[in-house]
Amino acid sequence: MKLVYIGVLLVVMMGHKAAAKPLMIAHAGGGYAGISYSNSIEALNDSYAAGFRYIEMDFSWTSDGHLVCLHDWGKTFKKLFNKKVKQALSYTEFEQLVDAHPYFSPCTLASFAGWMSDKPDVKVITDIKDDNLKGIDLMIAQYPALKAQLIPQFYQPEEYPALKDMGFTDLIWILYQYQGAKQSVLELSQRMDLFAVSMRASQAKNKILQQLLKWHRIFVYTINDESTRLKLIDRYQVSGIYTDFLSIELPQ
Repeated sequence: MKLVYIGVLLVVMMGHKAAAKPLMIAHAGGGYAGISYSNSIEALNDSYAAGFRYIEMDFSWTSDGHLVCLHDWGKTFKKLFNKKVKQALSYTEFEQLVDAHPYFSPCTLASFAGWMSDKPDVKVITDIKDDNLKGIDLMIAQYPALKAQLIPQFYQPEEYPALKDMGFTDLIWILYQYQGAKQSVLELSQRMDLFAVSMRASQAKNKILQQLLKWHRIFVYTINDESTRLKLIDRYQVSGIYTDFLSIELPQ
């Protein structure tokens, strides 16, 4: 079985040379010291040094209405800070935990904007789980210079015109919250000018959603296995990969 697997992997790796180089996206700031979802300054520094210029960041709301770089206040918060909370903390409480963290510094919106300020070559793909439009509006109101570097993701089709009205030209429809039929994704997206449609690997393999390739690029999250990346590129024409730990370069 090992010989068969190695043979298949070699075929896939040889085949990828004919495919276009995918856009590699550092997921949640990128992995840092073997840890995913840190959304930290240290992860951003590592990703930038490794050549990533497209970076996805998670944002969550504090109890007093601020955005911080955090995937969620549940499992991810416990993983990062080794404690449970019943609800979102205040901004001051989050800052105190960041200052006391022994290994890395999860971003606040302020520290993230500061990191971005001297990196005009970086594009950031936003992932704001709740009140997405409100969050994007807050970002560009507080840090107007960020706007040119943001590629907002949206979750429901009705968010698209509102983001276009804000002046964004590059937008990604990410499908994990959308409950509509696959056929409706095809129909609705034809009327949209999109940077990409983002989805799980299983969705990218679906025959209906594969038809999106007539109009849009397909991006897939979150891929940390080399053979899976190459298969998605070669067999399913995926042209964007969110990753924690893969290199920006394809294997030779």
